[in-house]
Amino acid sequence: MERTPRPHYRSTDVTAVPPSPGARRIVDLIVDAVERREDELVARMLERFATEAPESAVGVDPDMTEAMRRSSHANLRAAISGLRRGDAPLASGPPSDAIEEARTSARMGVSLVAGVQTYRIGQAVVWDAVLDALERIDGDRADRDEALRICTRHTFAYVDAVIPPVADAYARERDRLVRGREQRRVQLVRDLLDGADVDGGALGYDPAGRHRAVIAWGPGADDELGRIAAALRARPLVVAVNDQTSWGWLGGGAAHDDRAVRDIVGGWSGGIALGRATVGPDGFRQGHVEARSAHRIGVATGDPVTWFDDVALEAAMLSDEAAARAFVAAELAGLDDDRDGRKLRDTLSAYFASGFNASAAAAALGVNDRTVAHRLRAIEDRIGRPVRARQTELQAAIRLERVLGAGRAGGG
Repeated sequence: MERTPRPHYRSTDVTAVPPSPGARRIVDLIVDAVERREDELVARMLERFATEAPESAVGVDPDMTEAMRRSSHANLRAAISGLRRGDAPLASGPPSDAIEEARTSARMGVSLVAGVQTYRIGQAVVWDAVLDALERIDGDRADRDEALRICTRHTFAYVDAVIPPVADAYARERDRLVRGREQRRVQLVRDLLDGADVDGGALGYDPAGRHRAVIAWGPGADDELGRIAAALRARPLVVAVNDQTSWGWLGGGAAHDDRAVRDIVGGWSGGIALGRATVGPDGFRQGHVEARSAHRIGVATGDPVTWFDDVALEAAMLSDEAAARAFVAAELAGLDDDRDGRKLRDTLSAYFASGFNASAAAAALGVNDRTVAHRLRAIEDRIGRPVRARQTELQAAIRLERVLGAGRAGGG
C-alpha cells in the first residue's frame, strides 16, 4: 500500500462534526495499534530526546530521564484516549506526571525551550506511528482521508493544549525556587559548576579546599549524606535536586581518604555514587562530573554504592551509548541471550573475576571444573577465537552489558 504523505499544514481546530462510520472505524483501529506500541514509542521518544534535545538531560541524569518517561507515558495515554472518545484535548486537564516533569525540569535547571522541544519530538514519534498504522488498514479512500484529518487535528491540538499548563507549572516552580533561600545556594552551586568564581562565605563551603563529590538517592538522601559527613568529620555541602536525590560535597576531614570513606558508606536502603578525592574549584567540578557518571551507572545496575574509580571504563565508553551498545553486540554476538547464552556469559564473568582460574570460577558458579572447561570451549566455538586472545574486549563488553542491561543486543 502506498505510504500516506505527511500533511504540510497545522491546525488546532478539532471538528465538532461527527466522523463517518467508516472513518470512525479506522480511527479506532489506529488508536488500538498505537496503544499496543506504547512502551516501544516511549522508548523511541527518550532515545530521540537524548540525541536531539541533549539539554533535556535525558539519558544523562536518571531522575530527569525517569520524569520524562512518566510524562511521555501519561501524555501518550491522554492523547490517544481522547482521540478514541472524540473528546477535546485535555478534557480532564493535563496529566499529573506531565506537570511533575515540568517542575522537575525547573529544579534540574533544564530550560523550558528544551522541554517544549521534547513535546514536538514526542508528537513526531506518535505521528509516525499513526501513519504506520494507517498503512496497514484497508478502507475507502474518503474514509482514510477523513481519519487522517481527525488524527492530525487531534495530535496537534493536544500538544498545543498541554504546553501552556506545563509551561505555567515550570514557571511557578522556577519562581518559587528563585525566591527561596535554598535556591540561592543551589544557584551558587550551579554557578560554581559552570565555572564562575563563587565566594565560599556566601556558599557556606570552601571551594578552594579538598572535596569528595557524592550523590545520594532514595528516601532520606539528605540525612544519609549528613551522617556520612559527620562520621568523616567533613563539612558537607548538600543541595536537593528533588525529593529523592541530593548532590553533595564533603570538604576536609577524612573525606579524601578512600579507605575511610569505604568503611562509612553503605548499609542503607538508597544508593550512593562517589567521585574521586579532588582539590580546588576545578576539583569541585570534576568530582561532580565523576559522581554523576557513577550515579547513572549505579541506578542502572542497582548497586547500593558505586565508586567512579570502579566504573571509569564504563563511564568513558557510555559517553557514546550507541557506540557502546554496538561494541557489546559485536563482542558478545555469539553468546545470544537465551538460556545457554546466559550460562556462558555468567561463566565468562566468573572466569575473568577469578583471574582466569577455572577451578575458582567453578566454585563461584557452584559447578564442577569440567563444566567450566566445557563452557569455555563452547564460548570459544561461538565467538570464533580463544578467550585469552580477546580478554580485554570481552571483559569490557561484559562490564558494559551489566550497565546497558536488556538493551545489549542490537535490537534494543
